Amino acid sequence: MNSFNIITQIIVFVIPSLILLYQYIFFKLGYNRIDVIDVNPKDLPLLSIIVPTKGERPELIQGLLNNLAEVDWDKSKMEVIIVSDDSPEYFEEMKEKIIPPQGLEVRMYRREKKLGFKSGALAYGFERSRGDLILTLDVDARVRKDSIKKAYLHMLQFNCDAVTMKWIGYSHNSYSLLAKGIMVSTIIADNSILRGRDRANLKVFPVGCGTMFKKSAIEEVGPWDYSMIQDDLEIGARLINRGKRICSSDSIVFVEVPDNLLAFYIQQTRWAMGSIEVLTRRFKQIITSKANILQKIDALLFLLQYVPIALTFIAALLISVYSFLGKGDPLNSIPLFTLWAIALGIYAYNFIKVARDSGLRLIEALRSLGKVSAYTVSISPFITLSIFSAFKKSRNYIITPKGKAGKTRIIYIILAFGLLFLFASINYLIHQEFIAGLWLLYYSLAYIFTFSSYKQEIK
Repeated sequence: MNSFNIITQIIVFVIPSLILLYQYIFFKLGYNRIDVIDVNPKDLPLLSIIVPTKGERPELIQGLLNNLAEVDWDKSKMEVIIVSDDSPEYFEEMKEKIIPPQGLEVRMYRREKKLGFKSGALAYGFERSRGDLILTLDVDARVRKDSIKKAYLHMLQFNCDAVTMKWIGYSHNSYSLLAKGIMVSTIIADNSILRGRDRANLKVFPVGCGTMFKKSAIEEVGPWDYSMIQDDLEIGARLINRGKRICSSDSIVFVEVPDNLLAFYIQQTRWAMGSIEVLTRRFKQIITSKANILQKIDALLFLLQYVPIALTFIAALLISVYSFLGKGDPLNSIPLFTLWAIALGIYAYNFIKVARDSGLRLIEALRSLGKVSAYTVSISPFITLSIFSAFKKSRNYIITPKGKAGKTRIIYIILAFGLLFLFASINYLIHQEFIAGLWLLYYSLAYIFTFSSYKQEIK
């Protein structure tokens, strides 16, 4: 066996299998975790809620304010700070249309000097906050009546410097299988990368929407770095460096998930770029932190979560070229192929179980799994480019669009790669090189399915 075969088998079979099994272990830890809160403070501290916004509909912001007006918290000890990056005209329009609920203090600011991205808006809001607690929320977030208080009680009981809330996805598009698939994936991700890793005593990073911070902790490490894209991971790395405790809670925040290819592509490529940006720029902070060696390794692996997707895409390209050179089957390892199939089977079984627990029918769960899996594979070329873009000095921050599906030219690139992988697959199968042929067939169908499904989205 030559070195090319060994490397491709590790990338295609071993790494994805280990990641899926690794995440499954944490999922079980998080899914079976029960939080019992037994503290009851007499007084609640002043809470500042920072909401960055740009180009959002006033009624969406109004919906968040109405939601916050109903939460179980002393309204005399709550302030909502809306930080707008909109034009002066649109900002004035928003101020006219938004009516603060009675008893809820709402302050609206427009950043005239737009330093950086969302991180800059959070830093701007933080500078104007008065609270002892800081909560970050997106405009489309919604919380339950007890969510904020529950997160605070978790902070008290476990002596946390920051507490993440439990993401539950929602969508206004009841027909989108992609949205349903992402909702299920969100539950799985929350229970594995947050609750499960927290229970395993690993370092948890904050989430961009629904993390409560002690103001003193942010003051110690400094506010969000406006020059960086991924606000949550960036400040999380610095909190970890200073030995601050970031906890996960079962306090619920509802977040709107993408329901179409364009929104999903924009969100995932931004997250991929942001995670690598944090890895490269905050590597020293993680390595020199007070965490133990296992916690440091896990934190670095967490920031590398998009790299296996890129590596698999690159391997698929090389395997496709290899098929026309007539040098045999580079994936010819039945044991590793079996390991990969078992790991995929475990993930699929777990996904369907969570989907069924969430109220989806079996067929609906299967179709949602297929769609979110296919879309994830098909945008891997762009995730790969985003990873390399993280090293650029100049980077773009595009807000995830919500609502009606938009047209995008990336679909033609997706189709081209799909056809390339399909032809290479057929070539392998013709030469009776079945493992590479079957794997490439499986991989190519994700691209072709996405192309077909996208055409239905924009009708």
